[in-house]
Amino acid sequence: MKELIYRKDRIIQLCTNKSVLHLGFIQHGNLFEKLISKGEWLHEMIADVALSLVGVDYLEEEVKVIQEKYHYECYCADVAKPDALPELEDKFDVIVCGELIEHLENPGLMLDFCRRFMHSNTILIITTPNPWSKERIRLTKKDITEKTWLNSEHTCWFTYQTLTQLLNRKGFIDGCYTYYADERAIAKLKYQNQILNLISRQFRQIRLRRTPRQMQDGLFFVAKLKNDAK
Repeated sequence: MKELIYRKDRIIQLCTNKSVLHLGFIQHGNLFEKLISKGEWLHEMIADVALSLVGVDYLEEEVKVIQEKYHYECYCADVAKPDALPELEDKFDVIVCGELIEHLENPGLMLDFCRRFMHSNTILIITTPNPWSKERIRLTKKDITEKTWLNSEHTCWFTYQTLTQLLNRKGFIDGCYTYYADERAIAKLKYQNQILNLISRQFRQIRLRRTPRQMQDGLFFVAKLKNDAK
């Protein structure tokens, strides 16, 4: 059976002992404090392992709360504006763009923004939902429209081919790519009995491993600048 890739786990692995720029780090303004209380906020997880961490998000009030209450270095800026945040001049080892690109009106401008903060060995992590996932195909076959299950703030879908093409046009190469499994499929366990939960978890992992890679929940890209784009 193939190895399962989980989005947060792989991001944390790639950020360990690195300087990190995290775009769209708040993860929905109405959810981040709940995630913090549960120990599930990705930004905090990255902070625990990174050498340094800077967050950027366009949610002004939430950024202010995080600065004042949680004391993270973070800035309010629109990452779809390539010249935004002129006061930040650092170069980073890793730029995390997780579940963000599908929210943007012009994702190419976000890639232009990223390039300002990249050195020759910087990796850009992009994750995004997979339109061809097994679950989304199941919903489509049942004639359940996107309006009932898709995040209303999404503007587009990406596939391996379309994201590769966008990265190539913007001066990037996809150093590697894979697909990540749905962490929620493992996390949502309904039994109070720990043994039943363990059995349920094992069965769910088996089902995920039997799912073709191209039908897993999302895409996981790791890109770098082309030599002639640096």
